Formats: sequence, C-alpha cells, structure tokens
Amino acid sequence: MTLSVKRINDTFVGEVQGVNLADDHGAGEIKEIRDALMDHGMLVFHGQKMTSEEHVRFSQKFGPSEIHTVKQYLLEGFPEIIALSNRGDKGTKPIANGGAYWHSDITYKARPPMGSILYGLEVPPEGGDTLYCDMAAAYDNLSDAMKERIEGLKAVHSYLPRFMASRQIDEGFQDNKFELSDEQKAELAEVVHPIVRTHPENGRKALFINEGFTVRVEGMDEAEGQALLDELNAHATQDRHIYAHGWSAGDVVFWDNRVTMHKATDYDRQYARRMHRTTVQGDVPV
Repeated sequence: MTLSVKRINDTFVGEVQGVNLADDHGAGEIKEIRDALMDHGMLVFHGQKMTSEEHVRFSQKFGPSEIHTVKQYLLEGFPEIIALSNRGDKGTKPIANGGAYWHSDITYKARPPMGSILYGLEVPPEGGDTLYCDMAAAYDNLSDAMKERIEGLKAVHSYLPRFMASRQIDEGFQDNKFELSDEQKAELAEVVHPIVRTHPENGRKALFINEGFTVRVEGMDEAEGQALLDELNAHATQDRHIYAHGWSAGDVVFWDNRVTMHKATDYDRQYARRMHRTTVQGDVPV
C-alpha cells in the first residue's frame, strides 16, 4: 500500500485517500499511516464503514487502548470505545457539552494518550464541527522571549474541575448528572506536565497546555500563572493555527494528542450527534 495523503491546511492535517480502515492492515501499512500521522499531526479519512470490533482492531495496531476513567461513557461490550453522543449510546450516558472547550485528550493522566481515533456515525445537518489546533506551529510562532520564559516551566492538569463544570452548564441533560465513585476520583489525582513537550518520535517541540484540563502553573502565583496560561491559549488558538473539520457520516479523524488540541462547536440539539472514539496509550511528556 502506498498512501495518498494531501495536506489540507497550511501547517498540519493530511487527507488520506484509498484506505479502508475496516481491513486488517499489516505492519507495513500501519507504519505508512503512522509516518503520515507524524508528518501531518492529524489525518482525515472519508467514507469509512467500521464495526466496533474493526475500530478497536485498527486502533490497537498503534498501541494498547487507553480506557477512560469515566466508565459511564464507555460503549457496552467495548470498553475501548468512548461514546460521544447527545442521545446516549447502548447504555452510555449522554455527554452534555461534548468537549466544547479547547483540550487535548486525557492530559490529566501521568501518561497522556499518543493519539485518538474519532469515527463519525451520526452528524447534524449543520454545526457540530470539530476545531483542531496545531500546537507545534503555535510553539514555533511564539516570540523568542516567550519561549525563553516558559522553558522548563510545568503546569498542573486535572479533570475534576471540568467534570463539575459540565454538570452545571446544560440543565437539559439531567441524565448526565451522575457522581464519580471514590475509585474514579482516586484515578483522577492531579498530575504535572511540562508546558513545552518534545515529541518522542519526531523531536518537534509543542505547547502542552489547554483550557480544559490545565489548572495552574506549578510554583507560580495563581494570578500570574493564570495570566500566562490565558496568554498562551489565546496565542495557540489564533486562526492561523486552526483547522475546522465539518463532519460527514463515515468520516474518521486520527490525531496526535502530543501536538494538537481540539474542541467541538455547537449545533441544534434536536439533531443526533453520535461519535465513537478510541484512544491509544502514550508516554510521559518530557
């Protein structure tokens, strides 16, 4: 297999043609896809049709699955899949705001994921896009003074503040109001990561903060630290660093969590939006 990949954004995002993700790809084919992911930061595949088994099989070619701590969102029979739906899906809880804030997946763990593979099953006729941000380009475009200022700084990441906030923002989703168990809370202890991380495979530096889960700068006054995080997030989310993906049913987007962040946009809730996501385990950021 020789991949056909077309760059569709100035700094990142490759659109892949001629690949059926439901196939049982061999090591050589997986290497081509992984190399393309390293080159582009995220890949877009159109017109896919996968069973849950095929989705998990493809994902696990890139590494073991990261199982989400909030088991209420996991697809029945497939704990490797988190169901992102405003209706619920096979016994899962509906997700009220569906990641409608800038974040990288699961940065509140000591070993955040390498990548995520999101499969669009049902999409609204308009709205519900996903915005993606190139955090490597965002780092490259920082001033030399800011690069020097943040070199060596670390930030604290936590899921619990975002989880609690999500329970307040959408009163129309009463089914989403559930409590985390003590065991789940224990799995969600705060972690510390560098504000700038170096990609373990291609050596690129990228900002590694986000408004969803980065709660403070370690060792810095709270107000000063928040001002720094706000400045970095505002810089990162400039239009020149962003790709907006308008979904069609059958689209699959595979992104590298180490160099991107993303957010969902709003849509008319009378329409169903149903996505399945697998997540590939990663390494400790350095």
